[in-house]
Amino acid sequence: MAKTKGLGRGLDALLGGGDFSTVSKTNGPHPDEVRHFPKPAVTTTANAQNIAIADIEANPNQPRRAFEEKGLKELAESIEVHGIIQPITLRKIRASKYQIISGERRFRAAQRVGLTSLPAYVREANDRTLLEMALVENIQREDLNPLEVGLSFQHLMEECGLTQEVLAQRVGKARSTVTHFLRLLDLPDAVQRMLREKVLSMGHAKVLSGVKGNDAPYTQVALAEKASAEQLSVRALEQLVKDGGWRPQAKKHAPAAPLQLREDEEQALHMLRLRLKSTQASLSIQRLPKGGGQVTLKYGDLNDLEAVLRKLGLH
Repeated sequence: MAKTKGLGRGLDALLGGGDFSTVSKTNGPHPDEVRHFPKPAVTTTANAQNIAIADIEANPNQPRRAFEEKGLKELAESIEVHGIIQPITLRKIRASKYQIISGERRFRAAQRVGLTSLPAYVREANDRTLLEMALVENIQREDLNPLEVGLSFQHLMEECGLTQEVLAQRVGKARSTVTHFLRLLDLPDAVQRMLREKVLSMGHAKVLSGVKGNDAPYTQVALAEKASAEQLSVRALEQLVKDGGWRPQAKKHAPAAPLQLREDEEQALHMLRLRLKSTQASLSIQRLPKGGGQVTLKYGDLNDLEAVLRKLGLH
């Protein structure tokens, strides 16, 4: 199997060393070929066999959650014209029943075009080996979305009792890379959906997964929506998080309109203005929202203030 760049040792590292056997190739290379499986965990028949589709069932632990409709349709059309070029890989689970190790897309596409059988390599594998093979085979596919990779890593760790460090070594990735994929699973559903639908990239999701705090889920969704709406680059999103520029600005409220004076307040204001008519002072009364009010007196200088006091009988 051609290994995806950056994945390192892949299955042979995952399943360890020892006495190795090699899968023979009879009908040309196929995407599920895996070399260096230790005996006796896995043995393989020498040639591909034609297996009835009715005798094949999907792997319930299949890490892949989504099969793109467009891709399945195109594959089905190709199979209808050319047939199955590359055999799938199965394991025998009982007398005449087989379970898919890898190649479920080809299996589904073959069902669509009405094939009754398809070529397959049959292996003997225990449940743990089957799980490891299926998970790593999926991880090595370039078209697997980041969430599916994260789920595959999580499944491997839970089912096979692996730490992040050991898992990283077995799949040939840096531990930090494994950590980033696992963190995606903690993102809010809305953000995961945007990542799954390719509205956000893995880089955007990585930035969002680093947002911490009690309100992190709400913040992550707000940032994701902003990044999508404004088509922000990963670097721009990083800067936005760093600067806190995503936080909504406090609304500036327009000053409240002054309350209309009551009749007795209007009369009092008129009387005061008459009393101070000969001075340079100005006078106003304002009602307050919570009741009561205030009288404001403005004067020009000390002489003006003395004149006001005399008019009020206070000097």
